[in-house]
Amino acid sequence: MERQSVTEKLYQTINIINCESKIAKNYGTEHNLTTSDISLLKCIQRNKNSKAGDLSQYLGMTNGAVTQLAKKLEKKEYLEPYRMSGNKKEVYYRLTENGERACEGYDKYYDKIKNRIESYIETLNDETVEKITGLFDAVANSASVDKECYIKCDYEADETKQESIGRCEKCKRIY
Repeated sequence: MERQSVTEKLYQTINIINCESKIAKNYGTEHNLTTSDISLLKCIQRNKNSKAGDLSQYLGMTNGAVTQLAKKLEKKEYLEPYRMSGNKKEVYYRLTENGERACEGYDKYYDKIKNRIESYIETLNDETVEKITGLFDAVANSASVDKECYIKCDYEADETKQESIGRCEKCKRIY
């Protein structure tokens, strides 16, 4: 295979993943959910007692976008807003039974894909895995996303930073 065709195949794969992320999917509930829908639900699942401001930081969205998306998902009965006693001002969100079911469905969907990829990787020798990892590093390092990006800022090395920043759920989408 020519080196140029490897680059073309990489871009084709990236485009396919981008297109797929725009398709609403059913995760075992009544409604098809978009990537934004499931990202918000998974974020709420991972970050208990989160208010819109926290969720917007985690997801890299505005407060208004989070609130609008939350209202849409509330109408579909995937989440519910609540207030903490002693704090009547701020609205927090928790998943409903439907929201938990959607997250479980997403986890099964994701695990199926992950297992397929891991099964393929198991067939490769260590040198090949190292080269593929280098390719992904080159792609990630060429992306223009830098500021506060969970992956590109290497928060794995500093657990205190990782906990204090809490961003970005999109980058660390492996739930």
